Amino acid sequence: MKVLSLSTAIFSAFLASRARVAAGVVPATATIIEHEEDKQINTQEKLYLRQKSPLVHPNDLIATSDSDAADPSTTATTPQWLFTDEQEAIELELGQNATTSGGINWKVDGCCGYYETVFLSCFAVYLVVIKLLWNTIVMKPMKLVAVFVHEFGHATACWLTGGKVHGIEVYKNEGGVSKYTGGWRWFVIPAGYLGGAFWGAVFVTFSGDRWASLAIAILFCVGMLASLFFAPNATMIGLNIGFIVITVAFILVDQLVLSPFLQFLTLFYGVFIGIFSVYDIWDDLITRTVEGSDAHACHKLIPCCLPRCVGVQFAVVALAFQCLGLYLALVWMSSPL
Repeated sequence: MKVLSLSTAIFSAFLASRARVAAGVVPATATIIEHEEDKQINTQEKLYLRQKSPLVHPNDLIATSDSDAADPSTTATTPQWLFTDEQEAIELELGQNATTSGGINWKVDGCCGYYETVFLSCFAVYLVVIKLLWNTIVMKPMKLVAVFVHEFGHATACWLTGGKVHGIEVYKNEGGVSKYTGGWRWFVIPAGYLGGAFWGAVFVTFSGDRWASLAIAILFCVGMLASLFFAPNATMIGLNIGFIVITVAFILVDQLVLSPFLQFLTLFYGVFIGIFSVYDIWDDLITRTVEGSDAHACHKLIPCCLPRCVGVQFAVVALAFQCLGLYLALVWMSSPL
């Protein structure tokens, strides 16, 4: 009887459970599973709202659920969704601003690195060496080159304004003459002193780049060679041929053996020619007045402007050229072109 009663009880319990299932009653295990699914969905919704909400500060990495809590090893990296623009994320990763990552660096940001420091050091050393050796025979050839650039400036201005050049001469006493007819005198006369200062600045600027220094060196050789076809005197012939040989030798060494090499020469040319132009203006036009100088020629064109006044104006422009040349060289070197 006991066995029969136990069997009857078990069978009754089975029938009762079948009846509850048929009536739609959900088991406890199913309720637990459904609760966990709802919790996961709610967690994802909260995470989405947290990421898209404009009220969340980038530093407020607050978890909304246990599954949303950040791992301490991953909190160091900023979430990608914090960036409003893809390029902004790239810039932060590279550690640079878009305005300085390309183009011309007019503000000279990031100056001065190794190459800029070497460049400025060479510029300063050249100034000291030129000062110390100014009155020695060592600097005599360079002074004559500066005189040549002065006279070639007159000739170039004459050609540009439709005149005709008959001869260019350079003398051992550091004088020179350009023989021409026609041209616009208002432009031709200042082109000597200011032309020297201008070309000095160009040499300095182009020394900031290897290929630019090659271009200005070739242009220098072409100018010296072309001037030999305009009735030069013996001093100028020897001077031009000698410096063409020197410059070409530096070009070959730079291209075939050692680089940078030519840039040191073009920088020296620029510093010396620029300084010589400023000194020449000071010596010829400000401290004294030389009859027949460019300042006197300008005075004849503008009688109210005295020769010394012309010299001061020339000096200001010449100094501005030197500062501009140095600045542009640094811009060139620091620009990621």
